[in-house]
Amino acid sequence: MLYLLGGFRPNLLRRSGVVIGRPGPAREGGSHRRSSGRHRPGRLPERVSRRDFDAAAIAQAEVLDQLEPAWVVWYGVYFRRFYAIALTSGVGPLCIAAGSCEALRKMMRESESSVRLAVWA
Repeated sequence: MLYLLGGFRPNLLRRSGVVIGRPGPAREGGSHRRSSGRHRPGRLPERVSRRDFDAAAIAQAEVLDQLEPAWVVWYGVYFRRFYAIALTSGVGPLCIAAGSCEALRKMMRESESSVRLAVWA
């Protein structure tokens, strides 16, 4: 019946004194607190160093971006793909993506050659 009334909230029910199912072991002092670990009470926060994800792939994209002046090239960390956008309007498709730097460069050459063939035809 509680599911029909907008969701089951066991914490609200425990606070109101209603017990559903088999109750757990009684705890002294209310909630259970950690006695050890990074987040225990009284411990000062630690400084965590930032991690660089896929640093080699990002470096490859930067090198390719410098080698290709007619394209803007970058590496997307979330999808782990290389992206390129043509700066000239005569190249199509305008934005391409690939899983590797070599595949992206091949797709860039294909899109440039398809435009050249269309112009010469």
